[in-house]
Amino acid sequence: MKTILSLIAAVALCLAPAFAPDASAQVNVLTSTTTSQAILATDSTVTLTATTGVTVAGIGVQGSQLYVIAPGYPRGETMQVKSLTGSVVTVIRGRSGIRAGFPSGSTVLIGSPNWFYAYDPSGSCVTANVYVSPWVNTLTGSESLCSSVTLSWVPSWNSPYGDSFAPTAAVASAAGLITPSGPLFHVTGTAAITGFNIPVGFTGGAFTVIPDGIWTTTTANNIALASTSVVSKPITFTYDFNTAKFYPSY
Repeated sequence: MKTILSLIAAVALCLAPAFAPDASAQVNVLTSTTTSQAILATDSTVTLTATTGVTVAGIGVQGSQLYVIAPGYPRGETMQVKSLTGSVVTVIRGRSGIRAGFPSGSTVLIGSPNWFYAYDPSGSCVTANVYVSPWVNTLTGSESLCSSVTLSWVPSWNSPYGDSFAPTAAVASAAGLITPSGPLFHVTGTAAITGFNIPVGFTGGAFTVIPDGIWTTTTANNIALASTSVVSKPITFTYDFNTAKFYPSY
């Protein structure tokens, strides 16, 4: 009997899912890229600048979902991946109730279908236990992040809540590019910042930085104007898709 129970336990362990949505320290991160060609409302293919994260459905493999967002417009279109040839993805369209045209350079978020939602999260959260980041509501386009500062869900890019932002993780200044952690965050240190990496899910607009130290920005990369921070004086960087540069408020 003991041997039989051991065999049953072993089989159960093998059949148990390798992943559970509430598993500790399990964070899935959406992949972000852009379209390299315009998309017509009647097109059934999407050409991407990069295909990292794109998977095609097969035996034991769930195909990816794309969420395409035009610059400056919050709501996107959900597309299901059918096949992939080079950088061209054949998709099933109209899954979110719309079929729209998109210009070249539109943002594309990539992930499993169950990594996207039809509602916004709320309340407390633990960053290490978040199922997916950022959280994207495909019905409205709004995005949310679990803030390690407030330990709660806060509005992120494409937020419909205007300027009602809560701080996300502080970012250290670096002699190079840094990545914004959200629409509002502190920057520590004194190194010269040469530009900003485009964060996952960013589709335009602005973010605000609160300086905790005196650091500078240069025009070596994608910042249009060099500036020097003032401790505790917020500085806002606004992105222009046409020039592909961030413009500081001072």
